Amino acid sequence: MGLLSALETRATSQVLGPPRDPVIAEWFGMGSRSSSGMSVTGDTAMKVTAVFRCVSLRAQTLASLPLTVERNLPDGGHEPDRKHPLFDKLAYQPNKWQTSFEWREMMETHFCLRGKCYSEIVASGGASVEQLIPLHPDHVFPFRAPSGKIAFRYAPLNGPERIILQDDMFFMHLMSSDGINAISPISLHREAIGLAMATESYGARLFGNGARPGGVLKMKGHLKDGEAAKRLRESWNDTHGGVGNSHKVAVLEDGMEWQQIGMTSEDAQFLETRSFQVVDICRIFGVPPHKVAELTRSTNNNIEHQGIEWTTDTIGPQVCRWEQAMQRDLFNGKRTHSAMYDMDGLMRGDSTARAAFNASAVQNGYMTRNEVRRNEGRNVSSEAGMNDYTVQLNLTKVGDLGKKVSEQPLAPEPKV
Repeated sequence: MGLLSALETRATSQVLGPPRDPVIAEWFGMGSRSSSGMSVTGDTAMKVTAVFRCVSLRAQTLASLPLTVERNLPDGGHEPDRKHPLFDKLAYQPNKWQTSFEWREMMETHFCLRGKCYSEIVASGGASVEQLIPLHPDHVFPFRAPSGKIAFRYAPLNGPERIILQDDMFFMHLMSSDGINAISPISLHREAIGLAMATESYGARLFGNGARPGGVLKMKGHLKDGEAAKRLRESWNDTHGGVGNSHKVAVLEDGMEWQQIGMTSEDAQFLETRSFQVVDICRIFGVPPHKVAELTRSTNNNIEHQGIEWTTDTIGPQVCRWEQAMQRDLFNGKRTHSAMYDMDGLMRGDSTARAAFNASAVQNGYMTRNEVRRNEGRNVSSEAGMNDYTVQLNLTKVGDLGKKVSEQPLAPEPKV
C-alpha cells in the first residue's frame, strides 16, 4: 500500500471526525473547514479580495523600503557600508533568481498568512552568506535541538527530508506560546475569513443563477391551467434567467401587472455583512480600512491619522522584527554592522511632507544639504558649504556661531 493510501486510511477509518494529526487533516482539507462550510487555508484565503489586498499591501510596503547594511560607529551613529558582503545580497539580490523586492515580498507574504517565514542560508566560496533560499513554511517544522537552539525539519515535496540547524536558517516567527511554534493568523481567524468567503460565494450564486428582478407580478384570480403556468414560467425564465438577461422587459398576459419593490431586509443585511467582513479582515492584519477601499466611515481628517497609525503600529513593529532577525541570523551576533530599513521611504509619495522634513532638517542643523540630496536620490554636490551644518541665524555655520555673536556691536548704554 502506498504512503498516500495509508495516510488516507489512517485519516478516515479510525474516527468519524477530523483526524487527530493536524498535518494529515490539512492535507485532506478536514482541519481547515470553518463553521460556514468553507475550507480556509493560507492559499484559499487569498481568494478573498480583502485578504489579498491586506497581505499584498503589507508585503509590498516592506519590500519597497530601502534596506542597507550600516557600520555601527563608536559614538552610537551609523553609516552605510557598501563594501560589506551582505550589502548587495540584502539591497539588490539575495539569490540567483530573485530581486531583493521579490524575496522580501515573498517572505512577508508567508509571514502574514502562516505567521512564519524561512530562508535557508547557503554559504560557499568563503562567504558566510552566498544566497538566501526561501522555503515554503508548510514544509518546515521547527523543534528544540539539544544545544538549546532551534532546528528545523524540512520535508520538501520533491526531495528527501533533512534537518537544517538554526545557524543555517534566517527565520521570523509571529507570537508564540512556546517560543517555537508560531501562531497562524489564518488558522486562528478561520471563522471570520470563512464568513467572508461564504458571503462572496452566496452573492455569486445569487446573480449567476438568475439575476433576481426588483419586483413582483400581480394578477386577479388564478391561471387557467397548468399549461398557462408553464408558458408563463418559461417566458419569464427566458427573459430574466441568467446573468446576461438581467433587466430585460417581460411580456405580461391576462391582466398581469408589474410592481417594483425596493431592497429587502435580507439584501441590506447581506451588503452589511460583506462590508463588516472587510473591516474584520483589516483588523486581523492591522491595515486601515481605507487602504482596502473601505471608505464608509472615512473622512479626510481620520484618513491622515490612520496613515500615521499604519506606519507606527503596523509597519514600524514589523521593521523592528526584520532588523532584529537579520542581526541574529545573518551577522552571527556581531555588533559591528546592522541591517537597517529606511522608513523615510514611506514619505516619498507625499512631496509636501518630504519638503517640510528636509527644510526643517537643514534649517535646524541636523542634516547637511548633501545628505538631503542623497536621501532624495540625487548626486552630492562638490560646491562649498554643501557639507556644512547650518542654522537659521542667517544660515551661519554651527562652528561660527560664537564668533558671529562676538562680532556683533554692543548695544549703546541707556541715557540717564
